[in-house]
Amino acid sequence: MAWKFRYEKAEQTKRYAQTHQKTTEVAVEKKVPYEKCDNRKIQLEKKYKNMTAGYESILFLLAWYSIAITLFTAILSPVFFSDCISFFSMFAKGILSLFQKFVAGADSFGQLSSGISNSIISGIVYWLIVSIVMGILFIITGLLIIGTGYQVGKIYRKYCWDIISIMVVIMSTAIIIYFGKWIKSIIPINLIMLLLLVHAVYIGIRCYVKNWREKRGYF
Repeated sequence: MAWKFRYEKAEQTKRYAQTHQKTTEVAVEKKVPYEKCDNRKIQLEKKYKNMTAGYESILFLLAWYSIAITLFTAILSPVFFSDCISFFSMFAKGILSLFQKFVAGADSFGQLSSGISNSIISGIVYWLIVSIVMGILFIITGLLIIGTGYQVGKIYRKYCWDIISIMVVIMSTAIIIYFGKWIKSIIPINLIMLLLLVHAVYIGIRCYVKNWREKRGYF
């Protein structure tokens, strides 16, 4: 009977332990294969790119819609349309005046051939000099225009290549178009020139702010 008593005692102890024991969760490190982590990373990158592409597409469509509406309104605005014609006419006149100066300068150099007694040779030398001078002037002017455009584009891409700049362009253009008549009554300036001036000031502010943040370690 002693063994039976001990057996029942052990069963009681076991039941007591089962009903009164505390469960504690212990964190166990589980090894995950490298390939599984890499695949997960690739999936997240694809998902992020898809979301970003969708977001950029929506912004792109909205920007084009805004630009189209703004241009359509600009055509219907007599003040802005008149200033556009004036600005590009002035631009064309400037190019024509520059070309005339090039021709006059080349002709001045070509007069060096007048010292040649033979008229045929003198004419050949004249046109040869004129061609060389005109070619040099056009090359120098083209290089200056390309170099300036490249530097401006480089600065714009570095400091202003974002959706904020697009919104600034659209909003500033819309404001100048809608309030062009009121603006010209206060400031007698060509609206296209005013728009370019506003954007130049904006680029200057963005450059200053970004350089200031970079110097202080802000990103």
